[in-house]
Amino acid sequence: MNSIKKLIWLQFFLLIFLVFTRAKANIQQRIVTLTSLSTDITNSISPESLIGVAGSKIIKENKDYDGKVFVTEGRNPPDLEKIVSLKPTLVVGAKGFHDKTLNKLNSLGIKTIYTEIRNWEDLENLNNEITKFTGNESNKLSTLLNHCYPKKIINRDDVVLLATLKPLVSPNSKSWSGSLLKRFNFNSLTANLDSKSAFRGYVNLSPEWLITENPSKIIIVNYPSQGKSSLQSLPFWSNLKAIKEKRVYDFDYYGLINPGSLNSINTACKKLSSI
Repeated sequence: MNSIKKLIWLQFFLLIFLVFTRAKANIQQRIVTLTSLSTDITNSISPESLIGVAGSKIIKENKDYDGKVFVTEGRNPPDLEKIVSLKPTLVVGAKGFHDKTLNKLNSLGIKTIYTEIRNWEDLENLNNEITKFTGNESNKLSTLLNHCYPKKIINRDDVVLLATLKPLVSPNSKSWSGSLLKRFNFNSLTANLDSKSAFRGYVNLSPEWLITENPSKIIIVNYPSQGKSSLQSLPFWSNLKAIKEKRVYDFDYYGLINPGSLNSINTACKKLSSI
């Protein structure tokens, strides 16, 4: 008889535990994101949890975020008071850019995530961390970023990606753009060069180095004052094989240099797979 009572009580406590666990998992999180990419990822996982977003151009132009509270404006620091007033359960920001804000929020007992997206693993880790926090189903990057999962491994030509032309700056393997080139099996001639520039993951090149290496392909990042035509202003431009063979390609800044958003990453991947 006692054993039956114990079994009944055990089943009762197990039921209570399951109900409590499920209720906890279904608690509506309140997430504020300070970067366009973390905003995009959170919105794709749990749009109802996203309450505050970065006021960057790439987010403001997206109608998906109409009605969300903008906690930053342009390059101004995040509005700490506005963030706190939203009573977030999680704030996601960029390491090195939002440290002061995130540290303050930490001191107030608010959970934070410091992001640094330098390769594909970093992107997957952020996606998994936000997915786990919201308690939602796993967000499949292979579906959202379908052009970033090449079905065939193709040996591509050697390439130099020029992030800027004056001075000549190119990514090595420790940058987001360097990791994308590797993902599509490009032979990046600057992948293993040591970074001595002001920006970690990028290297300064000399015209002599570029002429000596003479890459088969050159990728240039588009800025208002820079594009393929800008190469013509360089005194050595006509000596490069890639220019003679018209194998120079321009890319947007978002997606290739700065991940920006899921859409910009997917667009960059699509273009990389075609050259």
